[in-house]
Amino acid sequence: MRPYGLVLAGGGAKGAYQIGAWKAMREIGVDIEMIAGASIGAINGALIAQGDFDRTVELWSSIEVKDGIQMEAQLKAPENLFSFSNLPQIFHEVIKNGGVDVTPARNLVAKYVDEEKVRASGIPLGLVTFQLSSLKPVELFVEDMQEGLLVDYLMLSARFPGLHNQSPDGAKYLDGGVYDNTPVRMLRQRGINRFIVVDISNMKGIGHKDDLSCADIIYIRPNDPKELGESFEFDKAMTEKRMQMGYLDTKKAFGLLSGQNYYFQPKEYKLMQQKYGYKAVSELEILAAQYGVERLTVYTHHKFMRALVAAEETAEAERKESAENPILKVAKPILEKASEEIVKKIRTPRKAAKLSEAAAALDLFRTAHSPAKRTTRN
Repeated sequence: MRPYGLVLAGGGAKGAYQIGAWKAMREIGVDIEMIAGASIGAINGALIAQGDFDRTVELWSSIEVKDGIQMEAQLKAPENLFSFSNLPQIFHEVIKNGGVDVTPARNLVAKYVDEEKVRASGIPLGLVTFQLSSLKPVELFVEDMQEGLLVDYLMLSARFPGLHNQSPDGAKYLDGGVYDNTPVRMLRQRGINRFIVVDISNMKGIGHKDDLSCADIIYIRPNDPKELGESFEFDKAMTEKRMQMGYLDTKKAFGLLSGQNYYFQPKEYKLMQQKYGYKAVSELEILAAQYGVERLTVYTHHKFMRALVAAEETAEAERKESAENPILKVAKPILEKASEEIVKKIRTPRKAAKLSEAAAALDLFRTAHSPAKRTTRN
């Protein structure tokens, strides 16, 4: 397989997604020849360059907000640093100390990032940060840094507003993502035209689009970025979910899995499209999301349809139970007598999407797999 340049976007805690992507790339046998990253993408880039996958998973699986900061008072919402509940404490730290002390985070990065390994890996690593004093971006590769300063520059790339601004040269810096959250250009300028971009930002797009002409790009990004949660939400269950999502999305990006929002074996997905039609399968995935069918698993045709039928039956049972609620029975005639204007103020129900082809596909599946049908076959 021809090698790729790897571009890793910034996004704080959402960076666990990139580790899941790395796991999939290792299994696929992807060869990385150069890396560029912003913020947490730069830190992950260093970990990937040195090749210590197990230690990287160990780091991401165990890290919590408290492991990366030092504050006088305990956080009211310890799982998410920039939670609204924590803003008074953060504001206090900014006023008194110039920002939240992230020395523990620096020490943690220094514990897991081995500069000697990164330099000896043969994989050039670049990062981007933004110097406030000059109002200019700083893009540089490890080879351009003075030895012993890699961790310092990694922390500069991940310098989010509200965090203490320390730097080896005394200048003030800001997170590299404010300039370019997916620094494709850094690799393009070095002659790389074949990229894997792992984007964990909330906004669509991958940075400087004018740098992407005539480039071969595999773009890995969640179907719904909101599923990655908040950038400073370091929750162990959420970290595991992010890694699994990155793993599955990468397999899909390389054609080893199919589906739009869900994940299927390619042959199984093609079989469904042939059986029900393209639009019906698309609607089935939408319906599955509406019913809350588990997403982060690989489905066969039958497994997915059975899960969807079960979810629909559960939803119908809940609707019946709700309709039989004595409070609702009393409220129903009152609402029926109320004028349409008053009812609209009390409740504004969402219009359900018309998924007629999905309904037809489910009916077809039920008919084919009903107990009577199975008895006849036996």
